[in-house]
Amino acid sequence: MFLHQLDLTTALRPSLLPEETLLFVQDAVGLYEGKYKIPQYQNGQAYLTSHRACYVAHSEPRQNSVAIFLKDVERHEFYAGFLKSSPKITLYPKPSKQLSRGASTAASNASTTPERRGSPAPAAPPVSATWVCPICSFSNPVPSNFDPATANARTPLPPCLACGIKPPLVHVVKAAISAMSNRQAPAPPLGYNDGSSNAPVPGIDNPASSGSGTIPCPRCTFQNHPSLTTCEMCGGPLGSAIDKRLDIAQSIGRAESPGPSLSSPLKNETIQSIKFSFRGGGDKIFYERLKNALVQRKWLLQSAPPIPKPRPASGSFEDAYSGNADTPAADPGRSKVVGIAGLERRGLEQKMNNEAMIGGAFEDLEALMTSAKEIIALAEQFSSQANLGTNGSSDANALASASALGLVTTKDMLGTGSGSESLYVSELSRNLAEWLTDDTRGILRREGGIVTLVDLWAVFNRARGGVELVSPADFEKAARMWDKLKLPVRLRQFKSGLLVVQGRDRTDEKTIASLLAWLKELHNDQAKDLPWDVHAFGRGVTAQETAERFGWSVGVATEELEMSEEAGALCREQGLEGIRFWENWLVKTPFHTLET
Repeated sequence: MFLHQLDLTTALRPSLLPEETLLFVQDAVGLYEGKYKIPQYQNGQAYLTSHRACYVAHSEPRQNSVAIFLKDVERHEFYAGFLKSSPKITLYPKPSKQLSRGASTAASNASTTPERRGSPAPAAPPVSATWVCPICSFSNPVPSNFDPATANARTPLPPCLACGIKPPLVHVVKAAISAMSNRQAPAPPLGYNDGSSNAPVPGIDNPASSGSGTIPCPRCTFQNHPSLTTCEMCGGPLGSAIDKRLDIAQSIGRAESPGPSLSSPLKNETIQSIKFSFRGGGDKIFYERLKNALVQRKWLLQSAPPIPKPRPASGSFEDAYSGNADTPAADPGRSKVVGIAGLERRGLEQKMNNEAMIGGAFEDLEALMTSAKEIIALAEQFSSQANLGTNGSSDANALASASALGLVTTKDMLGTGSGSESLYVSELSRNLAEWLTDDTRGILRREGGIVTLVDLWAVFNRARGGVELVSPADFEKAARMWDKLKLPVRLRQFKSGLLVVQGRDRTDEKTIASLLAWLKELHNDQAKDLPWDVHAFGRGVTAQETAERFGWSVGVATEELEMSEEAGALCREQGLEGIRFWENWLVKTPFHTLET
């Protein structure tokens, strides 16, 4: 299978595999299967990584998103576009993927043999004949109700599916007679006798189930090997699923053998090519980085085992697969040195480790392939140290820092064109949503589930470490796109104009319920010297106490309390100590109780 289902993150972006890095992103991209557009895959974004070429649709991305592993690509082609035709990049699968059609045909040959004595052999599906157009040389299907014995000059003939010109009668008659002569049923196997007449019926047998196991060409009737997909004589396709127009024409007149539908490309195992159509630019950069990824082949390093590391005490190596679980992690007799001497010792140990790594890796080719991942990382580190101070090295270090933080989408990874600015904002919005919903960082959880936009902007830029800093205007635009992209976080604006960020599942009703539950807990407060019944009415709370209770900032706590007051759940008490918020007993208490 050439196309694979794509797993998406919470921000509706491709979930990266281990050791996989993002290379390029481009929007306004459509998919083609051969020469035909794939429905529901015509408006989306293309993500190029070091391992895959991914497509994420804008409408229903969880269902209409696919990925192509670069290890399954045999070759690629680039079409620059012409007039109204957009630029396209074509990916062809490896031959092992294309031979699935021949394997399924060979399997159908074995199914025609009777499994036991006394059971008749199942009939194979019929195969229609084709005639070659003398104008454009296109293969057209012969109508299923065409009878060459009764055909005359007044018999209606369908025109060519490519050029629209009706064929001569003699061409269609010859094609029908040739197909009938090649569809004779094979003789029953030896020893088969159930007492009934089993005469072969013309037009019922499959051409692929001949006695020699060969496949006849529907164009020139040449007997080909079952593993071939094209005829050796005329070069015509042997599988009917290769030509989509033929299948569509056959499905109109014959409901029992419909052609393959292009609506679900994941189920099609006979894909010959997939095209990425770039309608908004970015095709040249995408193709250039695609070629570099195919040359580097980083997916080969994904399952590479770790290299043996030298022990500090002795010069021997310890292997991660040796199974020495009894070996302690650190030498107890080794003295711990701090300060400048500790830094010098650490540098010396790192130098010895690098020497052992290089010496062990270059002993033979097998050791080099085993240590390929570490050797490449070490070479990149040496290169960055040698070119320290240059712009290229600083940019590379910046991108490495961003990748380590999970902020992998930078401006140089985005496509160009008229929508480059909107693409940058949308990718920034997705990147920010992934960063907020990451459980390992717990940004929203640490802030009580809600944080102001200004504080979030400061924390986000601080986390980037000076790499690709985001302006306040772009940050606000990215936050306002969360509702459009249907991401799990949303931007909320209070009555005072304060902008906050919170989870989409967090509503005002849940906030009011949590505040009321906290105020009910205060009924059990053991406060003394109060002029009211604490167990009956509880006590009021300030914005500072609410912020400490829920982990909010004071501004957010004030806004949430005022929102609850407007909803009628709380009421305020304004005195010398400031403003306190109580449960709204004015609504809950009956009127006659207040009079007394």
